[in-house]
Amino acid sequence: MDVLNVPSVVDEAGKATALQGNFKVSAALTLPATAQVKNREFKVPVLAPDIVLADTKQPDKFGVEAVPVVLKPGVQVNAATVVKTFAPSAFNPDHAKKIARSEKAQGMAINMYSAWWSLVVSIVVTVLVSLVTKPKPEAELKDLVMGCTTIPDQGPCPWYYSPKFWVVAVSIALVAINIIFW
Repeated sequence: MDVLNVPSVVDEAGKATALQGNFKVSAALTLPATAQVKNREFKVPVLAPDIVLADTKQPDKFGVEAVPVVLKPGVQVNAATVVKTFAPSAFNPDHAKKIARSEKAQGMAINMYSAWWSLVVSIVVTVLVSLVTKPKPEAELKDLVMGCTTIPDQGPCPWYYSPKFWVVAVSIALVAINIIFW
């Protein structure tokens, strides 16, 4: 889907240009907050993972969505416009309403609900397939699954290789960390 298949910069005169490549801003430019695509309005995300602050010359980063960004004259820009993305809520605005059960759901909530519904569907399909499929005989599963495999006895092991020791050690560490950072 061409979410950002629109001019991405508007200068002071209102002229739209594409923001692409390396250049130095000569006149103030505004990155728009929204864009029209096929008679729909979309929020424009701006991600700046590598910027240098003008006053302190320190490296920094920022990201915004649906907020106009003004680039002042003299700013050095190395830009790339992403034109192909998959954003379910941008592709289908009803997706948020149906999947996340709220039309106001933001990206992370939509992702979490999508993962939840994927889990529910996969569990239901797994159970249904298991109920209608004939199980394999144990002879075919020998040496393939742990329950049908004879495990050879290797004799006693040192105490520090014992799973019981590590259960106790990790439990003590967990309690100690919880007490320290309470």
